[in-house]
Amino acid sequence: MKRINFADLLGRDVVPLQISEAQAALQGQIILVTGAAGSIGSELSRQLLNYEPERVIALDTNETGLFDLVEGLRSHPYASLLCPYIGDITDVRGMARLFSVERPHIIFHVAAYKHVPLLEQFPDQALRTNVLATYHLCCLAQEHHVTNFVFVSTDKAAEPIGVMGASKRVGEMIVQALAKSASCETCFSAVRFGNVIGSRGSVVPVFAQQIEQGGPLTITDPEATRFFMTIHEACELVTLTVTLAERGGLYLLDMGSPVRIIDLATKMIHLCSLRLGEDISIVYTGLRPGERLHEPLVAPNEELTPSACGKIFCVTCRPPLPKLTTIAQWMDTLKESLLWGSKAELRERLFEMVRERELMAPTHEEREILNLAARRNRG
Repeated sequence: MKRINFADLLGRDVVPLQISEAQAALQGQIILVTGAAGSIGSELSRQLLNYEPERVIALDTNETGLFDLVEGLRSHPYASLLCPYIGDITDVRGMARLFSVERPHIIFHVAAYKHVPLLEQFPDQALRTNVLATYHLCCLAQEHHVTNFVFVSTDKAAEPIGVMGASKRVGEMIVQALAKSASCETCFSAVRFGNVIGSRGSVVPVFAQQIEQGGPLTITDPEATRFFMTIHEACELVTLTVTLAERGGLYLLDMGSPVRIIDLATKMIHLCSLRLGEDISIVYTGLRPGERLHEPLVAPNEELTPSACGKIFCVTCRPPLPKLTTIAQWMDTLKESLLWGSKAELRERLFEMVRERELMAPTHEEREILNLAARRNRG
């Protein structure tokens, strides 16, 4: 991993985001980062210290990860502003206590379960953590007059086919519904990430380990593509959202063109001075549950519009958002379903929420068929 420059793997230049204006928004603020022991949460916590906040509350269940975060920042000039906090976002009472004692002004909600095949096996955990915990955190933010709440989502939330993406799509809907409610004082917003290159569990560290072990490199399909961004880009995007966010805004970085996974693997092999087919090989394993060949950035009923920052798009949706009363009913239903529902029933309940809003829009596959038919007609 140390020999690999992630920017070399993107197939594009790293997007420089001008975040100097974030200083005024973050300086002197009490900032809560959930999932602070993860790859993105830890880098975000480190970057936030540079803005001289009153303190950064680094929340995670991972005690060792928090310890490593604190130790890694020991030499930082503002290290004393980092406050590790062992806690679980699914613990409603524990989170209420945290809000009452710490009184955060700004929240970056990064914590989530994210591994696609695993969440197909455990939809209950996706619902409990990615959906219900997000809802409760949003309600606490509103109750305690939090100024900004930024929810970290994923491109898999656009027209989701798997549990992970669907759970994040419902998270986006929760944030947007709360933002549009009449009594809301908090500026709720969300950002969609592409695949964060180099983050824990992502394809690059997996390939690096496979290369170190002599191979083979495992790829689902030779045609599989993904949009990639660096950890640094991801953290800057989240930070900048505080300065440009409108209530209910959903934002996306300009990540250029999608990258073929086979091309990324080949680059890594060459960067390690190895020869494909001689020193190391590639095998194709097939798509796993919840995966697709290509990840669209927006759903058929969404469109990208410019934001105040030229390299960031705003995702706007044509159908009306579900009302907050509808969201609250969904959450009550989910709580009951988690008590008795089978995995199949929980999965169906989750997708009912997504489909209720997006039922009339054609799927990505249907659009491809329509586009192909239109090209044939033009020919």
